[in-house]
Amino acid sequence: MSEKKKNRYFAKHAKSSAALISVGIHALLIVLALSFVAVTVITKEEKVFEAKPVSRPKMKLKKLQVPVNVKKKKSQKPKLRKRIVVQPKLNQTVPDIKMPEITGVKGGIGSGTGDGIGGAGGLGFAMPEINIFGVKGKGEKIFIILDSSPSMMVDSMGGIPSYTLIKKELVKILGNLNPTVLFNIAVYEVGPSKVLFPKMVPASAENVAKVKAWLDPLNAVSSGMGDRDYGIRTLGKINGSQMVRGDFKVGKLDDQREWVKPVLHSMQEQADAVFLLSHGWGALWKTTGAADQWAESKKIRWEKAVSDSQKRLKEENAKRRSQGQAPRVFKDKRHMVRTYFPSVEQPPATKKYVYTPKDMTEAMKIVRTKSAKSSPLTGAGVGRKGKNDFTVNVIHFIKKSGASGRDAERFKQLSKELNGKYRTLSGFEAIKGAASVE
Repeated sequence: MSEKKKNRYFAKHAKSSAALISVGIHALLIVLALSFVAVTVITKEEKVFEAKPVSRPKMKLKKLQVPVNVKKKKSQKPKLRKRIVVQPKLNQTVPDIKMPEITGVKGGIGSGTGDGIGGAGGLGFAMPEINIFGVKGKGEKIFIILDSSPSMMVDSMGGIPSYTLIKKELVKILGNLNPTVLFNIAVYEVGPSKVLFPKMVPASAENVAKVKAWLDPLNAVSSGMGDRDYGIRTLGKINGSQMVRGDFKVGKLDDQREWVKPVLHSMQEQADAVFLLSHGWGALWKTTGAADQWAESKKIRWEKAVSDSQKRLKEENAKRRSQGQAPRVFKDKRHMVRTYFPSVEQPPATKKYVYTPKDMTEAMKIVRTKSAKSSPLTGAGVGRKGKNDFTVNVIHFIKKSGASGRDAERFKQLSKELNGKYRTLSGFEAIKGAASVE
């Protein structure tokens, strides 16, 4: 082949190869481009967000601004106290316990409501309260002294029926006391006096029942009763009751009649509240001189008046007895003659020194102090401030006329000096009214 034809052949085929190569290169580039895009889309990873670490400041503990001085309390040694623990009465509703009051409220040892005259307390820290015929007193130890002399049963006082009412009311009052309260009761007349319990006892149902059995026959009205079927000798026979004995001649007291012995006995028992139920101050004196001379004629007339008065009293009581009534009672011979023969002159009285409220107060405090020293466990408990921290309260039964005279002034002064209260009750209606007060 000629040279010219060769060159023309190669030139024609060279252009075809270049075109093919160009097409191949472009195809390759397209494939590569498509592969790159597909890979990029498929392999793209999601972004992960991380929280920026935060540095929180730490608070430093501060020291106490106010220093506290803690002192160790000293433990107190328990004090011995004479207490009698009894079970509450099954037939009595025990008041709600109110705490932590310390003083100044009603109640048993503590707070309570109590009903009627004999309200009593609950179990707290306040002193129990008792109300006898409208006279209120507080204490863990209650001592009641009841007059049983003829003066309490004279007609102008209401007679024996009024005395029956007084006894019933006392039993009711004691029955309303909380069983934790301690008590005792004494009965007196002009000379002797008796106490029911040898020492104070809890106000349990059993002990209150003993009081009722002891008092029931005292000055009681009975069918066919005699003219002298009254007085302390008519008390019930209860095991444990005894005469109030002992020598209480202290201070200016040389005589121990009337209510002297029982009230001083209450001081021996360290009573917190004493209640004296009496007709009057009584024969509390000592003789300082003989009576004035009396003419023989007057003496004879007086003796005849006494004899005639006794006959009239016997007739009157026989009539009363036939009608089922209690006999008439006189205070003494003077009272009897003054009633039947008011014009007859009374015998002259002996010269005497009448004991004053101050004398009685001094004697009571002396006995109380001596008793506390000899037997320290007899002292009362809650609220005790001192050996003289007690009260003497007086319920004074007087005639319907309301004339109480010097006896009232003496009792008022006595109760005032001993932080107590005084009240008079005139006749049966007044006694009945005070007993029914709620």
